[in-house]
Amino acid sequence: MADKTSTDMADKMSADILKIKSLSDRSRMQLSSDGEWLAYVVVDPDRKSSFEQQTDEFSLYQLTGALVENHSQEVWVTNLKTKETHKLGADEGVDWAPRWSPDGKYLAFCSDRMGTPHLWVWNRVQNKLRQVSEKPITATHGLEVPQWTSDGKHIITKLRPEDIDLSTIISYRTIPQAINVWHTDTDKQAASEEETDQFAWFKGDLCVFNVDTGDVQILARGLLTRFITLSPDDTAVAVLNTIGEERLTAQETQYELLLVPLDGTPVQSLATNITDRALFVSWSPDGKHLIYAQPDGLYIVSVQDGEKKNLTANLTEKLRFYARPLWRPSGKSFFCGIDGNIWEFAADGSDARKLTEELKKHIMGIVAKVNTHVVWQSGDAQSICVQTHDPETKKEGFYLINTAEARATCLFEEPISITRHIADEHDLKVVSNDTQIVYRAQDATHPEEVWMFDTDSGERQQVSELNPHLRDLQFGEVRFVESETENGERLRGVLMLPYNYEEGKQYPLVTWVSPGSPLSMYIYTFGLDKYEMNFQLLAARGFAVLGVDVPSRSSKSPKELPDYVMPAVDKVIEMGIADADRLGIKGYGYGGYFTAGLITQTNRFKAAVCGGGFYNLTRIYGNLTKRGRSLGIRWIEDLMDIGGSLWEQRQRYIDNSPLFHLDKVETPVLIYSGEGFDGDDYTQSGELFSGLRRLEKEATFAWYRGEGHLVRYWRPEHRADCWERIIDWFEKHLS
Repeated sequence: MADKTSTDMADKMSADILKIKSLSDRSRMQLSSDGEWLAYVVVDPDRKSSFEQQTDEFSLYQLTGALVENHSQEVWVTNLKTKETHKLGADEGVDWAPRWSPDGKYLAFCSDRMGTPHLWVWNRVQNKLRQVSEKPITATHGLEVPQWTSDGKHIITKLRPEDIDLSTIISYRTIPQAINVWHTDTDKQAASEEETDQFAWFKGDLCVFNVDTGDVQILARGLLTRFITLSPDDTAVAVLNTIGEERLTAQETQYELLLVPLDGTPVQSLATNITDRALFVSWSPDGKHLIYAQPDGLYIVSVQDGEKKNLTANLTEKLRFYARPLWRPSGKSFFCGIDGNIWEFAADGSDARKLTEELKKHIMGIVAKVNTHVVWQSGDAQSICVQTHDPETKKEGFYLINTAEARATCLFEEPISITRHIADEHDLKVVSNDTQIVYRAQDATHPEEVWMFDTDSGERQQVSELNPHLRDLQFGEVRFVESETENGERLRGVLMLPYNYEEGKQYPLVTWVSPGSPLSMYIYTFGLDKYEMNFQLLAARGFAVLGVDVPSRSSKSPKELPDYVMPAVDKVIEMGIADADRLGIKGYGYGGYFTAGLITQTNRFKAAVCGGGFYNLTRIYGNLTKRGRSLGIRWIEDLMDIGGSLWEQRQRYIDNSPLFHLDKVETPVLIYSGEGFDGDDYTQSGELFSGLRRLEKEATFAWYRGEGHLVRYWRPEHRADCWERIIDWFEKHLS
């Protein structure tokens, strides 16, 4: 039994971790043109909403019209030289999407602090804030930052259409008509207004705000944009506009590339059939061409005559784009990440060549010059900079790539995790000026902060300090765990030790599973899991935590899971760290599914936690959303590789659904969920709980009404309640 001093310390650590400020996943950092000031978005769990939440129904919107995912966000600015920092404005409301004016004197951003999303500007010289216009804007996420014209007099963003009734899109379950009829003779998605109504949450009128007067000029009405970017010559805006889903049984959203001129001439459609797999648009430096991607290739299109060319038509590599195209300043060539390598293409598509084939690292992206579609280059103009991840050591850093010789030189590589942009997987959370690279990083015992690397001196320094209250706390250390299957296959995992670990003492062990995800890659992520739960909370309570790498191929069947999980658990027991009689298991989403599947096959775990999972494949397969979509069909048949339809593989659907095997469960189970995936999270979790209750098994179900799938974006009070319930569950059953 822990003494009172240890218990008090654990309580304090837990409280401090729950109050951690973090950096937003949805808004990019923005560096001023002179390289002196950095703008970024901080998530403060203590920040109050500008409008009290009055509905327990899940919605993408808060009642003000701001997105739920932007909850508790505020804009900060820091001087990179002096570290002078300002939090811009009020302590209430949601702020997001900062963008510096071309001269660096003003910062535009979005805020609902007055009860509705508006465009705001901060005067850096006078340290004053003002609302640009009384007209409300459409709440966009980090892919759509306000766009300044080069003269600094106008800002382009999305105005909320006057005909939109916000209440109809705040309510996630609102259906536009009383009677809905669907037919089985086609699976194609119609592009009618009725069918695209599901995307109304980001519908807006593309417009130009006069910064001084607040006057508004509308360029195009009723767009469903996911990305907007102004041309370098200030003549047009490129827009990725949503046109619907390809099929009613698919999850693939399709977009069209539109060119919206600023002179009021008609909007042009340059391309269609663009998908989420490569959601980027890149302007040539002269503003005459755009690069975009379709499933069959990387294209360049002239904005003058619409002529287009597939630049990758002759490549044999898989067209897996992972880094957005960035141009040389001359416009004669550009760089792009394709199938694990950085390529350089001439502007006409000729002379395609790999630059990183000899670099045995995972390349996470290319560093761009501040607020441009141009690549950052070193002083000799021969080298570009890439962010890297070492698949063996998990260390991350930056390398210079000499483009003439295709030779790599390490700038630095450390046991840290450098953040990419979650909202746009083809971009980095990195900004740069002539000699400095600003990035976001964390390690196993320090939460994420903003850092700066000077390419001339080779020095690194921390820019921000979001959580000084953690400065003197001791956190759980991490290490790799090596084991192997019965067939001799190498297994790897990551082990977090209790914060007060003593050699030779055995501790309760919570195993974390997420099949298809190599969890050891998060060894230098503070708390291991950046999406759902900070596992330092368990380390503070005296638990060891094991994250197991489960290969993606085993995600086809829960029956394969014990072969990968149990050897790793036994290894930690053999190391003398884990107590074999105090084992717990936890998973979320896919991990929740496999946690449920695992406890139907073994009784070694004394406690289990299943969050946001799916437990009955037959129900997912047959689910019809209120929009008439059958998304589960493609997901199960293709992505889960079940091997066929429900009628062709009936037994496999049953074998792979934990719900049908709950009679074998002896482990107490905590189940929790929000209402994500059109309510499926709650429905599936409810089925699991109902089955366990019918069988008189020990189970608890916590339903967080009004929340989506990702716990990271839940209201702070719900997230804290969830984490505390998980800790209490494991303490109850494993202490």
